[in-house]
Amino acid sequence: MEAHIRYHARHRLEAFVGNREIAGLVQPDQDRLLQRRSVYERRFRELIEQGAADGAFHVRSARIASYSILDMGIGVAGWFHEDGEYSVDQLAYQYGDIALRIVGARHPGLPGDGDATEHA
Repeated sequence: MEAHIRYHARHRLEAFVGNREIAGLVQPDQDRLLQRRSVYERRFRELIEQGAADGAFHVRSARIASYSILDMGIGVAGWFHEDGEYSVDQLAYQYGDIALRIVGARHPGLPGDGDATEHA
């Protein structure tokens, strides 16, 4: 998740256009991009499924969790600015914590898990 956020924060224009203008692509470029996106989502989903199988994650739907997590990262491209309130790293850490919550992971750095500290 942190790498997903960092990419979308550091490559805002490319990510925004690449995610929002797919319908404007000509064939076979559109199909090629959709295939890559499908593989990317499937890898996220497989990680979540494996975490659930190992007992580290507790999630009803790995597919919905993966879509939620990926959409959060895509959204960063639309609003993040380098000179804003958060650095790329701070944003990545906070979104990483949120992603762990989405999959129902227990993480020692999350409030409510016995440690009141938060990432800045």
